[in-house]
Amino acid sequence: MKKIIFLLVLCIPFYSMSDELIELKWQELAIKQTEVNVRLPELTDQQKLTLKQILILQNDATAKAEEQRLELMNQLKKEGVNATEAIAARQAYMTAKQKNAEAITQEYDGKKVRMPGFIVPIEFDGLKTTEFLLVPVAGACIHMPPPPANQIVRVSYPEGFTVQNVQYPVWIEGDFHSKKVTEEVFLVDGQSNITMGYEMNASLIEDYYEPES
Repeated sequence: MKKIIFLLVLCIPFYSMSDELIELKWQELAIKQTEVNVRLPELTDQQKLTLKQILILQNDATAKAEEQRLELMNQLKKEGVNATEAIAARQAYMTAKQKNAEAITQEYDGKKVRMPGFIVPIEFDGLKTTEFLLVPVAGACIHMPPPPANQIVRVSYPEGFTVQNVQYPVWIEGDFHSKKVTEEVFLVDGQSNITMGYEMNASLIEDYYEPES
């Protein structure tokens, strides 16, 4: 009896954890953000506008632009605002926020996942897209700023998928990996540099909703 049970156990297929299909949610890709410890100076709306003008003038190498820039900086100084320090704090804050937005997780590397999203085609084979971005919001990257890197998955699907409408969500299954890369991609509204946090080799794409008969 023991031998029979042992043989039955041997006949049961062994599946590793990596073979299990995980239904992945977008919020699971956005890891907990670190606190941004940058103190921004308290400014009036007019002072913010003046700082913006100073930043624009910094990119102008003419003597007139430099004169205007120094004049605006002196104006802020009289109001108790150090323009150089305020600009440096703004840059540090923006850098920290961008770092948070691009933080990715490696928890799902090498695993088979199933996740919903909207397709943004970037490469075609005839009428079918073979390379595309999967994003959580319809129309992201098209006529609007791209989402954070940890909310973009670059998908490869060599057999191609016919996109009926970019406003319709789909389910995608495939092998998932974290890979942050900035790439110039061609979208319907032109070339754009986009930072992507993840990639997937898709094995299945299907409509999120059943097509209406």
